[in-house]
Amino acid sequence: MIHDKHCFEMYGYDILIDDALKPWLIEVNASPSLTADTPQDYELKFGLLDDLYTVIDVENKLGGVMEECVGGYDLIYNNGPMKRDKQTCYTTRLGCFDDRVRQLKRLHKAHAKRSSASSDK
Repeated sequence: MIHDKHCFEMYGYDILIDDALKPWLIEVNASPSLTADTPQDYELKFGLLDDLYTVIDVENKLGGVMEECVGGYDLIYNNGPMKRDKQTCYTTRLGCFDDRVRQLKRLHKAHAKRSSASSDK
């Protein structure tokens, strides 16, 4: 891939979790399949791509604001490791179930609030 700040790649990771809950990396796919075989598979992959385009923010709807969570994606690095919220006992939400649709609604509300505040100035 050409190193260009306007490009990115998406990889697919196959991971096996053993009975001791130890993760094993089986393989990394440079071109993961995005075809869906079942309705659940379609929903998963559609959500993945929808969130991916929201993270990329081609339409600049987020106004350059670096969000810590966008849909099903969590920001884990931003010019240094992310600091944990002092009100929580965990350091990451990776692997946790988080309703991506609910999170996107919160993101939209926060962006609308920032937009109206900046237009009021």
